[in-house]
Amino acid sequence: MRVLFNIERLIKPSTAEINALKSITSVRFLKKNEHFLFEGDLCQSIAFIEKGSIRYYYQMEDRQICKDFLLENGLVCSFSSLFSNEPSTIYIQAMEETELIEMPYEAMQTLCEDYPIWNKLAQIIIQEQIIRAEKRESAFLKDSPEKRFFSLIEEHPTIFKRVPLQYIASYLGMTRETLSRYRRKLHQ
Repeated sequence: MRVLFNIERLIKPSTAEINALKSITSVRFLKKNEHFLFEGDLCQSIAFIEKGSIRYYYQMEDRQICKDFLLENGLVCSFSSLFSNEPSTIYIQAMEETELIEMPYEAMQTLCEDYPIWNKLAQIIIQEQIIRAEKRESAFLKDSPEKRFFSLIEEHPTIFKRVPLQYIASYLGMTRETLSRYRRKLHQ
């Protein structure tokens, strides 16, 4: 498992700790366009992307707004639904054939209580999610669309090979035409 390899590099769990984690995980496959979560559902699990890609979006009356997309090793979940035990306000959908390593939230809580190392990982993940959300909010409030475009390319150089243009444009808060203009500028 690619995800487990990256976790082992980050926190170095023992064999017993790894086996305890494996005991609560299951593999879930999503077909292209299949949903992990719908608006109105309760999120009751967390999943890592082993292979594939996911998008988060809001459904408006006349369009969808892409909030985020994740590739391998990304963490899939509606945190607000998970932590508040309230219905999700977001859709989570596979953009391509996707393999997830999924854990029920209740089992993960027990794992974190029984094994401090997994609690440490949970804290690292929550910190990273908060930092990521704050950086995205800051970029939307302070950066020009062009700067957001070039920052995205720097962070994800292969993004245009994996994510449809309309999702990237929506994520960056611009039209497809503006996105195409920036792409042409990049290739010149």
